[in-house]
Amino acid sequence: MLSALHRRIAYAVLALVFVSGVAHFVVHDDFPVPGPFGPTPNPLEPWLLKLHGAAAMATLIVLGSFVPTHIARFWRSAHNRVPGMMFLIVMSLLVATGYGLYYFGGDELRRVTRSAHIALGLAAAPVFAFHVWRGWVLRREERRRAALRRHPSFHPHRQ
Repeated sequence: MLSALHRRIAYAVLALVFVSGVAHFVVHDDFPVPGPFGPTPNPLEPWLLKLHGAAAMATLIVLGSFVPTHIARFWRSAHNRVPGMMFLIVMSLLVATGYGLYYFGGDELRRVTRSAHIALGLAAAPVFAFHVWRGWVLRREERRRAALRRHPSFHPHRQ
């Protein structure tokens, strides 16, 4: 189980990386500024990209902090393993495509990498939400079963 502070920090960092990525995507694609020789990048774009990069680094730290605490514990118990692995796979692919945006050469490869990074980034939110929701459901069921073991005559659905 994660501490409340660890969970809040993780949620804040993941929200920041998601929101900054979506904001950069929108500003980059939908809000160029007219210039003397045609559309020019929006002045917010480099700041949003810097914020997104900083949030991505913080996300790597947060994900790394989950390995010895959250991931190892729940991997052994098999609780919420599939949704958790789905999220880790998406995040790993985001790291790889994010790296590729800086270091892959060629316009075509960069365009494909950018499209993949955007699609994965948008997919990460519902995958993460499903993982969190599934964990909440499993914890609630576990607490109900524990209450039934402690008080066998207690049946919450029987009036």
